[in-house]
Amino acid sequence: MRTYPTDSPKAVCRLLALAMIVDGHLAPSELRALRHSGILQRVGVGEDLFDDVVQEVCEDLLASADRRRASDVEIDSRMLDTLLREIRDPALQLALMKAMLDIVHADEVLDGRESLLIQRGFKAWGGPPMPVPVAARSSAGSYTG
Repeated sequence: MRTYPTDSPKAVCRLLALAMIVDGHLAPSELRALRHSGILQRVGVGEDLFDDVVQEVCEDLLASADRRRASDVEIDSRMLDTLLREIRDPALQLALMKAMLDIVHADEVLDGRESLLIQRGFKAWGGPPMPVPVAARSSAGSYTG
């Protein structure tokens, strides 16, 4: 994964993109939630830059994928923690977490991978050590946080 400067618009965009694609698909409701959150405007990001970062995220995930598991592209916990630590400003962390929660809840199904992303975000940013308060479901069966 490429690195971005701490608290940079690209670092924010990458985490938003992960929130949207971590469950394996991008729902139109997630895009609407992203727009409604106002986070891109807050960090001064236009749609073109966001689209560029989404493309970079996909390229990075594919480049680091284990080719033996072509149906799934995974990001390991250490890398995810590294990406989360690129956001250090507490106010930005709060705004980003709210936007990420809006995105993962937008399709009304909280996948286990989405739940893990949110929980690791809380851990990395010193948030409450609690399960995400929504019935959750993974693609492989039921998941409860």
